[in-house]
Amino acid sequence: MRAARFSGLLVAILAIVSVAGACRRAESPPVVLISIDTLRADHLPAYGYRGVETPALDALARDAIVFENAYCQVPLTLPSHAVILTGRAPYRNGVRDNLGFRLDPSIPTLASMLKSAGYATAAAVSTLALRGDRGLDAGFDLYDDRFPRDSPDERPGTATVKVLEDWMGSAAGSGNRVLLFLHLYEPHAPYAPPEPFRSRYASRLYDGEIAAADAAVGRFLDALRRRRLYDRALIVFLSDHGEGLGDHGEDEHGVLLNRESIRVPLFVKLPGSRRKGERIARPVGLVDVLPTIAARTGAPPPGPVDGVDLLAEPRGAAGRRIYAETLYPRLALGWSELYSLVDSRYQFVEAPRPELYDLVADPAERQNLAPTRPDPIRSLRAELARIPRSEANRGPVSAEEVRKLGALGYISVSNAPPGRALPDPKDRLATLKKYKKLFELFYARQDTRVLPAAAEILAEDPAILSVWRMRATSRERLGDPRGAAADLESALASCPDAAPEERSATVEQLAADLARSGDRGRAEKVLRDAISGPLASPGVRTALARLLTESGRSAEALDVLPPGAAADSSADDARGVALAETGRLPEARAAFDAALQRDPGNASILLHRGMLALRERDPAAARGWFEKALAAEPDAPGTLSALGLAQVQLNDAEGAYASWSRAVARDPSQFDALFNLALLAGRMGKTEDARHALERFVATAPASRYRDKIAQARQLLESLPAPAAPGRNASSGAR
Repeated sequence: MRAARFSGLLVAILAIVSVAGACRRAESPPVVLISIDTLRADHLPAYGYRGVETPALDALARDAIVFENAYCQVPLTLPSHAVILTGRAPYRNGVRDNLGFRLDPSIPTLASMLKSAGYATAAAVSTLALRGDRGLDAGFDLYDDRFPRDSPDERPGTATVKVLEDWMGSAAGSGNRVLLFLHLYEPHAPYAPPEPFRSRYASRLYDGEIAAADAAVGRFLDALRRRRLYDRALIVFLSDHGEGLGDHGEDEHGVLLNRESIRVPLFVKLPGSRRKGERIARPVGLVDVLPTIAARTGAPPPGPVDGVDLLAEPRGAAGRRIYAETLYPRLALGWSELYSLVDSRYQFVEAPRPELYDLVADPAERQNLAPTRPDPIRSLRAELARIPRSEANRGPVSAEEVRKLGALGYISVSNAPPGRALPDPKDRLATLKKYKKLFELFYARQDTRVLPAAAEILAEDPAILSVWRMRATSRERLGDPRGAAADLESALASCPDAAPEERSATVEQLAADLARSGDRGRAEKVLRDAISGPLASPGVRTALARLLTESGRSAEALDVLPPGAAADSSADDARGVALAETGRLPEARAAFDAALQRDPGNASILLHRGMLALRERDPAAARGWFEKALAAEPDAPGTLSALGLAQVQLNDAEGAYASWSRAVARDPSQFDALFNLALLAGRMGKTEDARHALERFVATAPASRYRDKIAQARQLLESLPAPAAPGRNASSGAR
């Protein structure tokens, strides 16, 4: 009987616990996090600005608590969002820059916290800088970072909003316990707002971008209202960082820590719009977002955090100081990093020449008080010294990652070696403008203008390896591999302190240019010297293997490739090519499949997989692989040339003719495609097209490589009927 009573009591207790838990879960609100990239607080009407109309954000601000002095912890997209999603300062979450950093999987995130509490979680982002492989996707059921083919590095905000609209309409996102993270990229440079905002803000394109982002936010909030989520939701709106706009000499962001770069908008709309219209002036940080959401949802914060609950701190508390840093000047430009503390009165910037600003008397930070106000500096500097700022552990950076982020305006030219006195970034802003201009020209492929722009920078500082490499790449694109090789040799001589991985990549580029200019022996020596010295790397070994394979020495190539533990997709790809050349087709297929497992969208690997299918006498499969390669890299001349081979074997003469025509139009050095185009044109009865292609081939194909085909082309030209005389048709010629 006693056991029965205990059993009944236990059941009752469990029932109470269960009911309590159910009530707590029912009260947990939908959570919506909206981030507009690169948005200065003082360019929103909610903060007094009158140069732009933002009706959606104005309405949200009226329903929310507005924080008047919110600051980011890093003025860069990836590290700032890492702070937001972890509640940890950058020196504790380990993400210090956009390039070469990844959030460690052991660090819990906002999404993993809410997922553990029973939330369905979805994110849609608008820039490559936040792609899922940087670690921010942890805990999300959906993390959509897909971008359109015509804009592979970013997408319009309306397209990103649609992803979350569709998810909310699916079974996975149809409930109330959801976390929605929307990231919009519009205000980021280059400023190119869509119509009607481009015309409306023709003289203020940055504001036009803000108006476009506001329209996307309005569409998203309307979707929440249609699903009856808006009123019940906890909505946090913010930006990851601001924008310089030239106020202190920096046009964009990342280099300086002045207020225009680190002060951001922050609204918190509570369920039922409680406390709406309230404005809080005390300084707060984006590091506070996660603890605030945790407190509103009842989810325990995932481990130790550096932020505080924004709404639990006593109103009017003014003693807290907000930390910010930028390591970008050192990691990307070779200048000094900067650190900052901001309180309700002062901002202190720790730099080679320190800065102190009185934010009450001088909110625009025009007068540096550091030389005259030592007392505040001593206190602020002492507090900074107590912060355990760890070293930045930057991981390997691929040339492709540099290229993609460079296309978004994120420049990286020099990583300063440790132990060296570094210049103050504020003293190098004129040089920064030259870097920006060089990057714009380089990624716009204006190569004739790149050469003098790079020369001007190198005349001031020849120890910038990436500028040498950009100049060499422009020479390559202008058809001057010998000049490119000379630049790269100068680069290696001028930049002995560059990071080993950068010098190794330069050796790879040098060897490729030497091979293109016909000096394969010297290219091989450069690579073998690197392998036997301090610049040995898997990439250098892979480059040597490719060179040996192209020289008909595939067995040697297999011997020099990096072992499996050190292999990457490029090494697997090179192994597949070498195996195919030695006739070991099943092994080659396995190597290519391993490469695609690591890097499924790599156009080069897809091309080689298609070439293997041609060897296996499967032109239909080959065509499929080539089409995938072209989806990843549209109009790639080598892939178009290979596609034509598959199309011919599939009796698609018109398709092959179009592919080879595109290949030679894109790259006149596609001599095999040009020769094949001439043969196909003759077979199709396109005599004049055949004649033109043969004449071009004879005039331009290098004799050292195409001697036999040039002789064939001459014979074919002699066999063609004489062209009609200008101004005469066939009938007039018969008279």
